[in-house]
Amino acid sequence: MGSFALKSFVMPQWPATPSADKLAVPEGRENHVLDVYLVDSRPVELRLDGESLFPVWFKLEFKEGGEVSAKVKGVRLATRFGDVINIRTGAP
Repeated sequence: MGSFALKSFVMPQWPATPSADKLAVPEGRENHVLDVYLVDSRPVELRLDGESLFPVWFKLEFKEGGEVSAKVKGVRLATRFGDVINIRTGAP
């Protein structure tokens, strides 16, 4: 077996902290309300701004700082931007 040299690659930008402008609330952004209804830990209804969208693909993310974000029908929501994301148990 041949020998090999271990190389170290320095990546000073990794992981990079996002710039402040990426954390700022986008101008002119419309706030939304998402209601997710669960029965037996499964979604049974999904309403975006009062409109039923179920069944449809959607994603929820729970962030380290307590924020919640979601994506449904191409709309991105985030509690840190002022959107409201409610997760409810029981049928609507």
